[in-house]
Amino acid sequence: MRVVETKVYTFEELSATAKEVAIENHRDVNTHDGWWEPIFEGFTEDANEAGFDVGDIYFSGFWSQGDGAMFEYTTLGDTLLNEFIDGLDLSPMRKNWLRTQTYAEALGRHSGHYYHENCCSHKISFEADFGWGSNINFYNWIGSFEDRFEEFVVTKYKSLCRDLYSQLDKYNNELTKDEAVAETIVRNEWEFDVDGNNFH
Repeated sequence: MRVVETKVYTFEELSATAKEVAIENHRDVNTHDGWWEPIFEGFTEDANEAGFDVGDIYFSGFWSQGDGAMFEYTTLGDTLLNEFIDGLDLSPMRKNWLRTQTYAEALGRHSGHYYHENCCSHKISFEADFGWGSNINFYNWIGSFEDRFEEFVVTKYKSLCRDLYSQLDKYNNELTKDEAVAETIVRNEWEFDVDGNNFH
């Protein structure tokens, strides 16, 4: 048997080149499972305020074609409906009719093999409240806005998905930059050989 003595170094004691090796070996140290949770939490609040009742959130990234982010939703809040109606070129009275006599709902579910803004199957309806009974003209008038409402909801949805992906990408870059990785290494007091490889 023989005993071999090896010098070990803290990160601060390494040469500049060895530090680069240590950092590269631990590039993903801060992106463990769940690193995205702060982004998801903030996004869910923002999307709920925008009118989407957010369900599951999915993403993939950040270097391949087809990467992106998307979310499922179960219902729509009044915020979306009011924003849509406010943007219509109608008299205040007609806008009030739509606001008080319209039944709008939507459902968004993941579809396909990827996770981006175009991977959601939307089911959207915009119609007169049943309280209007047999007033077919009024019912048809409200129904004439359905396609525009669907386009409005989908456009808003895709914008939120793009914003979510941008936030995730930015946060991932922050967690994997040299300074963030080095900070984690120092905090954990890991030791290295002279070349910057982990000492075991």
